Amino acid sequence: MTKNSSLKILEEKNAFNDHILDIFGNEFNFDHAKGLSELLKNSVSAYIRADVGDKDQHVIFRFTDGKPNDTSIECIDFVGMTETDITKAFKIWGDPDAANRGLNKKVYGGHGNGGKFYMRQMFKESYFITYHSGLVNIFGFSKNKKYGFAQGYKNKRINPSGALTLAKINNIIFPKDVRENILAGKFGFTVVRGISPEGMKNKINVKKIIKKFRNHPQSLKILGKINVSVIYNDKYLWDFLKADEINPLPGFENPKVIFIPETLGEGEAVVRLTNSKFSQGKLILRTSEEAFSRGGRLADLNRVDIIGELGTIASYQIFELGVTNFPQAAFIYGECECPILENPQHDCVKNDRTKLVENDVTQVLIKWIAEKVDEYAQEISDKEQKEREELTKNLSSRYNEVLNKWKDKFMSKIFSEIFGNNEGGESSKNAEGSGGSGIRRHLEYPKDGMDFTFAATEIPLNHRWPLTLKVATPDLIPVGAIISIESSNPLIEIEDKRIVIKPEMMKLSETGETVAVVNIYVVGQRIGEVGEIIAKAGKYSAEIKISVVEEKIGG
Repeated sequence: MTKNSSLKILEEKNAFNDHILDIFGNEFNFDHAKGLSELLKNSVSAYIRADVGDKDQHVIFRFTDGKPNDTSIECIDFVGMTETDITKAFKIWGDPDAANRGLNKKVYGGHGNGGKFYMRQMFKESYFITYHSGLVNIFGFSKNKKYGFAQGYKNKRINPSGALTLAKINNIIFPKDVRENILAGKFGFTVVRGISPEGMKNKINVKKIIKKFRNHPQSLKILGKINVSVIYNDKYLWDFLKADEINPLPGFENPKVIFIPETLGEGEAVVRLTNSKFSQGKLILRTSEEAFSRGGRLADLNRVDIIGELGTIASYQIFELGVTNFPQAAFIYGECECPILENPQHDCVKNDRTKLVENDVTQVLIKWIAEKVDEYAQEISDKEQKEREELTKNLSSRYNEVLNKWKDKFMSKIFSEIFGNNEGGESSKNAEGSGGSGIRRHLEYPKDGMDFTFAATEIPLNHRWPLTLKVATPDLIPVGAIISIESSNPLIEIEDKRIVIKPEMMKLSETGETVAVVNIYVVGQRIGEVGEIIAKAGKYSAEIKISVVEEKIGG
């Protein structure tokens, strides 16, 4: 054998220790919202493989708690798997064709790892009961995180009614005609069940999970197409769960669609993002009437989802893209459809589908997306500036009109007083602080972002009482921002705890700046109660002390 001769290696299958699954599983950074999204994708993929249309796809999430260490989370669909499906597809880790199963159909999911890792990592034990063609199979993970069939439940022959009872779904409310089709042998079903979910051994915070799940990048688009229900302790919380509806920013109601050029980048960094197999991609940007403020109800939606041939393959918060045009960019969200990223030659898609693999292709694409978001944010800024100029002009015109009316009404009387014709000294009664009605206060600009007109005030018992809040809009706090209002005393109630700043609230201050004037209505329920009303918007806040007093009758 010469120095440069090559040896013929007899190839073998890779051998690995199960510990490597812990390493891979931890990379997913699971929470239950993400895990449910993975199970949802698996169920929808099963429907697609079975040629079931969107309107006939039903998925039920069931949560059960109330008994210590006996909580469970379940995902139920009405397709079913065979023993062959389990051994040839589900059991295999890292198979790029796992979700497709050789059917040449576009399905959700990638390497078939997400759902399995969720079951393995996030529960004390987990398994699925699946029924197809008169046979039931139970397969899952033990407490030692090892998977396999349940003893006695591999291709076990059982009638449909018995299968429903075994799976403990015989008493749920089925979608129309589904129970009848299962009993007739036309449909199967799969129940994925996780016991003692991580972080919720005794009590499941269902609403918190669903709040995040309904807007998760991996589930948001699916929820717009199929029927998803949620059951909690045998009660339906949602019959048809959908993502949150977002009202667009006025003037930007229609989505902005920008097609991705065939090539992006410059010099050696040029990449091609289309070919004969993969269609041209596009960026679709939308706006929200409310700013997606960090920590807010819809903060997670201030993002761009990257869409492959069918599902979401990555997601980036707007600030992660390198966008600089804030606060206007806080009103923007959307998706970038770029099917060619799933071309194995580009190596762009990570196993957990949270971010793209960092390489020349993805870096150029992300930079281009950021540029387009910044440009759209600038369009919003330009419109706001034009509206400010128009508002300032209108306010100045109205102010002059009021002055002219005041002059016409009172100037003759003032002239007569100046020239010694003052008989009763009525003008002294109108001076501020003299005991008369007082001169109307000028609108002052809140230099600290926001401020109540008074530091403290008294409100009459059981009256809907307005408190005036001045907000530095749009210099410090943008139009569309949400003001959160809290009361330190439950017996001083707030009518609306969330108020959106709108253009019609804007006024002109005495120094020429624009200020949003917001009316906050409160009701005092018992005489003698005192408390503070606190208004917050981002890092800005203002307080006013309230005392509830007896209503005064007469002047």
